[in-house]
Parts: sequence; C-alpha cells; structure tokens
Amino acid sequence: MMKQPELGRKILALRQQKGFTQEELVEQCNISVRTIQRIEAGEVSPRVYTIKTILSALDRDLDDLQQDSVFETKVKEVMLLEIDSSKDVSFIFKQLHIGWIAGILSMIALVFEAIDDWYYVINYSYYFGKSYTIILGVISIILFSLYMRSFVLIGNLFKNTFLKLTAILFIVINAIAATFGLIDLDFTILPMEGYGILYCVLMGIMYLFFGFALYKLKGIGQLPIAAGIMQIIIGAMLLSIFLAIVAGPASILVQGVNVAIILKVIETIKSQIKE
Repeated sequence: MMKQPELGRKILALRQQKGFTQEELVEQCNISVRTIQRIEAGEVSPRVYTIKTILSALDRDLDDLQQDSVFETKVKEVMLLEIDSSKDVSFIFKQLHIGWIAGILSMIALVFEAIDDWYYVINYSYYFGKSYTIILGVISIILFSLYMRSFVLIGNLFKNTFLKLTAILFIVINAIAATFGLIDLDFTILPMEGYGILYCVLMGIMYLFFGFALYKLKGIGQLPIAAGIMQIIIGAMLLSIFLAIVAGPASILVQGVNVAIILKVIETIKSQIKE
C-alpha cells in the first residue's frame, strides 16, 4: 500500500474526482475535518480501518491504493496504458475521445488490410507493395492499441478488473501477432495457412474473453451486453477456423459497436456530473 505523502495525494485526488469537499467527506465517513486535512497533507499515516472508511465513502477499495513497481510503471508508460481514473474529468474525457477516434480510424485501416490480404491470397503479391503493407500494419497496431486503451480506463472507472486486464492482453496479443505478420510478409517462417490458423485461434480466444468482459460491464445500459454477445459469437466463429471468413468482416463491424460503448461512457459520465 502507498505510504505518505503519496497516500495523502491519492486520497485527495479520489475525493476531488468524487466531487466531495472535505466537509462532505466527513459527513460520509464520520472522521473529523482536521484528520482528513492531515491525511491529505501527508502529515499522519492513518490506520487501515480509517483508510477503509474513507475509501468506502468514496466508493473505492484498497486496490485503488496499490502502488506499482518501477518496472510496472515503465511497462505502462511504454504500452501507453498509464490511464489513471483518479485524474480530473477533462483528462478522462480526452483519453476516451482519443479512443473512439482511434477506433474509427482502426476500422478503416482494417478494411484496407483486408483488401491487401485478399489480393495477396489471390495473386501472391501485395497490391501497393511491401512498404505500403508495412506502413499500414504499423499504423493499424498503433490505432488498435489507442482504441483498446480506452477499455483499460473504462475497466478502471466501472470496477471491471477483468475488462481492464483483457483489454491490456488484447493490445499485447494483437501487437505480437501483427508484428510477426509484418516480419514474415512472404511467409518464409510460417506457411500462410499456419499463420492464418494461429491468428484465428489467438484472436478467437481474445474475442471470447473480451466479449465476456463487456457482457459483465454494468452501469451503461444494455449496449455492452449486446456487444459482448456479438463478440463471443465472433470468437467462436474464429476458433472454428472455417467460419473465420465471415468472422473477419463481422469483427470490423462490431468494432463500431465498441466505439458506441466508448461514446456511451462519455455520455454517462457527463450525465453524472450534471446530477
């Protein structure tokens, strides 16, 4: 758990995110204003019971006060996953807006990648050349990571740890699979059929996990449930291999539903602020 003064700064940030003044927090947890002030200023190290009481009033738990190791922090920075839900609302909105915009651009990139792949399957060459394919692939990896990164934040905001972890894993698996495909453009390391099967299995598993995580997402209506079911179906189709030809285009379309979820989250947060 965090030590002072980091603990005080974190509690201050959580209180401000909740929109509570120190006096309002006192009313919720029956602790004196002076105690709250000293904790937030880092002057005292409160007992675990006191911390739990404060966090309960802020609808948080001890997991929110876990401090990452230096290695974990660096990994998050490199993977662009350092999204802290205790940041101010404008920061959260900025990250979510980046996410849905990247999601739409990612869909467009996936369409061009699909066309390029089909051309290779038919003609055993890339329509615009290898350089185009590599550039498009790199852009696609970046856009998908930024888009999926929003679900890391959504998992934080709505207390869905499984969604957060699945989104992180999705970013990693997609980056590894896509990078391998770019390295082995001529399929000299792994035959085209073998790569296709491996990709379908990896993505199929990830769609199953991500779909289940969305299905369990609460607080923004029925949209995540519908999206979750669709992605579970796509995952099953990919794992069947022979239905992958249908699952591929469907996965691009369902990404549009995921974009709608991000926009719904933005709308939900705004409505909560107005209340």
